[in-house]
Amino acid sequence: MIPSDKIFAHAYQLMEQQHFSSTPVKKITCSFLTIRTYHRTRAERTYYLFATMPHQSLIATMRIASSQKTSSSSSSSSSLKTSGKISSLSSSSRRRRRKTSALFTSASSNDKPAVVILPGLGNATQDYEEFKEELSSRGYVATSIAQVARPDWLRNAAGIVKPSYWLGTLEPRPTVDWYLERINNAIDEARNASENNGEVVLLAHSAGGWLSRVYLESKEDFANAKLVSKIISLGSPLNAVPLDVPGVVDQTRGILTYVEANCLSPKALGIEWICLAGTYKTGVKEFSRERFSDFIVGQGYKQVCGAADASGDGITPVESAQLQLEGVENIVLDGVFHTPVGSNNEERPWYGTKKILDLWVSKI
Repeated sequence: MIPSDKIFAHAYQLMEQQHFSSTPVKKITCSFLTIRTYHRTRAERTYYLFATMPHQSLIATMRIASSQKTSSSSSSSSSLKTSGKISSLSSSSRRRRRKTSALFTSASSNDKPAVVILPGLGNATQDYEEFKEELSSRGYVATSIAQVARPDWLRNAAGIVKPSYWLGTLEPRPTVDWYLERINNAIDEARNASENNGEVVLLAHSAGGWLSRVYLESKEDFANAKLVSKIISLGSPLNAVPLDVPGVVDQTRGILTYVEANCLSPKALGIEWICLAGTYKTGVKEFSRERFSDFIVGQGYKQVCGAADASGDGITPVESAQLQLEGVENIVLDGVFHTPVGSNNEERPWYGTKKILDLWVSKI
């Protein structure tokens, strides 16, 4: 039987070949329309792929990947090579990590909390290295990033074998247990580097936000969950998808509905929660050539909150990124983009960009 991680790596390679090419323009078929996108960097293309790919295409790709895998040594070595390329860090990133590790060992007394960065859907650990360095430069030297490679997100496809997936009533566990384990391990790493063995703060990007709520409900299996004292969510979709809006399909297949209905509030858990939302772009309902990109963004917003004309960070609408629960602090950051992939310091800063971090780092 073929190991699942090899299939994930091979499926990832197939998806890139299917959806993107080196030619200037390539058609991409999404769940709600067919659009054209211009050539992007590998990192941007990868993020876009995972952000837009419908579950039907994901299933088909996994089947192709499984059927194309053979027991020959050449095929196996090719798959392992591909997996290595995806999960490995660049030499510069490794140098930065060694530099940060040196800061861990040489840091003087520091009363700042241990900090753990949680990657969002489609993102990988290396996407947050600059963010980690910026935090370290501000004294948060005991900062770790949950170890996630892009193919890991394909593990969520394991839920398709359950009838609840197709009924839209899927529960998060055990489908997302792989991610919960990464959170637990990252907390160990941060606390080992910290001189303050008390509180742990989670900086949860995108899907990392609702995954954090699931993690806190799983203290019996993940002991480090009881150490978390604060969560700051960065553009996280935290509310259930409205199912009474025509054309809306819950891409989490019921998980967000489950989280909203079953997870305890931050106050009940005895922790602080701060929700950060960005207003990089406002979507529009109607198609027009002049506002084509706003229309595309609006269709994405609609799948999350039910309204295409919402304002958000380009992926998550403001209303979906806020928890209307007692004790939760909601902050809106003007002009902030959703993800570190494709962001820049001026026109498209994300939540972890230096000038944006200045606005909320005191909340840690």
